[in-house]
Order: sequence, then C-alpha cells, then structure tokens
Amino acid sequence: MTFEQFQATRRWSDDLAAAAQSAQWGDGTSCGQLYTDSLCIESALNIEGATGEYVITIGNMQMFGALETLERKLYDFAVSEGYFE
Repeated sequence: MTFEQFQATRRWSDDLAAAAQSAQWGDGTSCGQLYTDSLCIESALNIEGATGEYVITIGNMQMFGALETLERKLYDFAVSEGYFE
C-alpha cells in the first residue's frame, strides 16, 4: 500500500475504540481519524497540555502535531510492522 492509498482510507470517527474494535482507550471514547479500519490518529482537542491538533502513540512514545505529519509517522510504523503484507 502506498502512502497515498493509506491516506485514502482515512475516515472520521466520533468513537475510535468502537470503530477499531479496540479497548485501547479504556472507559473513555476518543474521536479522530481511522485508517484501514485499525490504525488511529486521535484528536488532541481534549488533551490537557497538547502541543498539536492530533496525537498518536507508537510504542511508549506519544507524538503531537499536524495531521499530515502524524499520518506519515503512522504509515511508516505500519509498513515497518507488516500491516500491509
């Protein structure tokens, strides 16, 4: 899957945990962008101290920033982990 194809799978979700069928967010729900129905970039609007519009967590690292920047980081992670094989 190319980066552009990955971007084309993007859709907004008001409940990422339900949309991705993941318990990653515990009892709370988060909204944000969902990719390939399993990878997410969360909206950072309700995160105290957020330094960007969106946030992703990869491993133990949380990154804030613009959607386009985080999309590339999430795509590179997904490729390195074999998500598209």
